[in-house]
Amino acid sequence: MMKNHPGFQLTQPDDFTRALANYVRCFRQQNHWTQQVLAARAGIPASTLSRFERTGLAASDAVAKLLFALGALDDFHSFLAKRRSVLEIPQDLRELKPAKEIRRVRIKKGDLR
Repeated sequence: MMKNHPGFQLTQPDDFTRALANYVRCFRQQNHWTQQVLAARAGIPASTLSRFERTGLAASDAVAKLLFALGALDDFHSFLAKRRSVLEIPQDLRELKPAKEIRRVRIKKGDLR
């Protein structure tokens, strides 16, 4: 059950994926790794890493492998776990509370005036 879900967000998906790609690139460069070295450590093609760093586009499993190779996957997992507790997302369907009953009200055509 999501409680504090924002209805309006300033960050766009493209902005987020490019920021994540920039994070991966900066982290890779700080370690003095080439794209080929990081791609090999992550077990993904170098072309996938190159495209991700350029465009921010990659499959989620490729991004997870990159974060794992950089030693940053646990940080992202911890962040998501904290967000889950804030949003109060149930772990199990049995935790869901029944929705309130919705009663429909019928209005006759003549009563709309």
